[in-house]
Amino acid sequence: MGSLTEEEYQKSVDLNSYRQSLQWLQQTCRPVLMKELSQISSVPVPITPSNAKHPSMIGGVQQVQVAIWKQCQVQVLPADRWGNPDDVLLEIQALHKLRKCRQIIQLYGYLPNSSQTSVQIPALLLQQPSYGSLRQFLDHHFDSIQWPERYKLALDMAQGLRFLISNDVPCTMHSGNVLVDNEGVAILTGFGIPGGLVTSAPCQMTAQPSPASLIVYMAPEKLQGKENYNPDWEVYSLGILLWELSSGRIPFDEIIARAESGPRLAKSMEQLSSAIIKGLREETVPGTPEIYEQLFKMCWEGEAESRPPLEVVEETLQMLVVVEPMDMLMLPGDDTGMSISTVVSDSIDADAISTHMRSNSIRSTSPGSSQVRSFTRPQTLHQAVSVSNPDMTEWYILSGHDINGYAIVPTYSLECEITPILTCLGHFLPNSLPILKELLDQEADITLLAKRSNQSCLHILLDRYIPFKNDSGSSHLFAALDMLLDAGAEPNAKDVQGYTPLHLLMKNPKIGTEDVVEAMNRMVAKGADTSIQAPRDGNVLALAAKYLHFEAVRTILDADMLASEPESIQQAVEACMTMTGRTTDKFVNLRTKTREFLKLWTGKAGAPRREKVAIKVLTDAGFLDSTGLRTKGKPGKIVVPQAQLDCANLYYDTHIKKKRELVLNNMGGVHGMILSI
Repeated sequence: MGSLTEEEYQKSVDLNSYRQSLQWLQQTCRPVLMKELSQISSVPVPITPSNAKHPSMIGGVQQVQVAIWKQCQVQVLPADRWGNPDDVLLEIQALHKLRKCRQIIQLYGYLPNSSQTSVQIPALLLQQPSYGSLRQFLDHHFDSIQWPERYKLALDMAQGLRFLISNDVPCTMHSGNVLVDNEGVAILTGFGIPGGLVTSAPCQMTAQPSPASLIVYMAPEKLQGKENYNPDWEVYSLGILLWELSSGRIPFDEIIARAESGPRLAKSMEQLSSAIIKGLREETVPGTPEIYEQLFKMCWEGEAESRPPLEVVEETLQMLVVVEPMDMLMLPGDDTGMSISTVVSDSIDADAISTHMRSNSIRSTSPGSSQVRSFTRPQTLHQAVSVSNPDMTEWYILSGHDINGYAIVPTYSLECEITPILTCLGHFLPNSLPILKELLDQEADITLLAKRSNQSCLHILLDRYIPFKNDSGSSHLFAALDMLLDAGAEPNAKDVQGYTPLHLLMKNPKIGTEDVVEAMNRMVAKGADTSIQAPRDGNVLALAAKYLHFEAVRTILDADMLASEPESIQQAVEACMTMTGRTTDKFVNLRTKTREFLKLWTGKAGAPRREKVAIKVLTDAGFLDSTGLRTKGKPGKIVVPQAQLDCANLYYDTHIKKKRELVLNNMGGVHGMILSI
């Protein structure tokens, strides 16, 4: 510890000056007796510039008391712990004013005297959320939380932020200043006066982003220092936090980690700040729902005027919290729907979802929140399809509802209009199969595309499909694929971004590798072209390598002559090495395995493999006989894409023909000698 001890510090300040805080607390807050606390313990907390009473104490350790009060974990914080008396009083008053918001750190009450001296110094009972900071929560639980829980955390942050701004309380949003309690509610801290001395107290006991990484949460105008505090800064920071919820990591964490381990930290951070000001942002994590992606990208716009009002952000998240989990999980039932526990798959924690839905239905204390409405009988064909109700779907079709009519379905997008069959495929579950069959039997037009995105039936099915674990596995996915392909769905159609259904199949992180291979084989059999280039990502082989679908890589190379072209292999190797993820042994080993397998298809090692594929392509097309020589008859029945034939013919004429003829001639001479003997 520094030269000034806590005891010496106590003597250097006028403890009587805290009497004003005590008097105010006595008039407004609930007194708590020490006997009401249980499981009291002391936790050592490092003294940093943000919680030091005096600069000379930085580097030491102070003991912080935590306890249980009314089944809530609390921190017992003496009013003189940090800051001067006037600032402490202001923060206590602010906490009391904000007590009605569930998403703001709570001041539960106070202990009348925390000092051994004759001077009465009150101790505050502050909420101490048990899951720690959002950064800590994501580090430990990211792989186990589903999208509904992420939406709920995002909504909590938006509601808390709007409540602070509506009360003219400035704040600093980052994943260390957001805590998570034992009910999964996000709690905002670190607001008020610069540094938020009292309100930051619970953060000192949790994992925090490094000081250097805090710049990634700052709006460009704040980084430039152009203006005073503006609430638009926090909308930008909220957008960054929404991305962090989708990825589980801090933006640009690898860049920051390298900078912190190097000798030029300040210069590196200055360069990163400059890049953010110029528009640098993180890439969307594969599997992020479209509407959520649109939302955080609007929030982190470089120009403050382009960011949405906080009310719009909150309303969008409220819609996702209430509507999307219901549309994904509800099966047809009575007028008010069925119990969630009857329809949740083995892969989803039914208790967690039920708790999540209950917690959303009782948040009457949240600013601007309302009771969750009851889900009544579907009122339109689109609604019947979206909740997978085959009886109501059939009823509305018989009643004359437009089977090809367009509508905006919130769970798909706020912008795209889609038809009933596209709605059916947007959240495709096993019980959606009879609805798809009914729509196809009624001759629904599968050539109609989602407006704005230009996605077809196959695009939407493969882009948004989430496996539903049961005894039949993904059989309903393959059945839907076969039905659409047999009905004439175009497997090589491109959406507005230039992606084919095969591209989106590889980019969907929810679909397992075995199912990816099976779906790809069914589509290739119907004419899907694996050589089509995706925007920025390369062909299907490159996408399969990037997302580490090893068996898909093997399958493509064994059947696609163009995929083994040197340029294609190099593109796939580069794509494989650009894939980022959690640095687990499994991830690293699979990436290494994929990269090494790709290299086996280059140079001398790859020649025999390419020869085998060329012969297979030409034999399937009827251009080679059983001996591997060219036939003189008509091509066979198997249709092979012309680009594949041209590539295989060129490779055969260049590398195989002469060698094959020489081998067969030698075998013929030996055979003749044996017969003459």
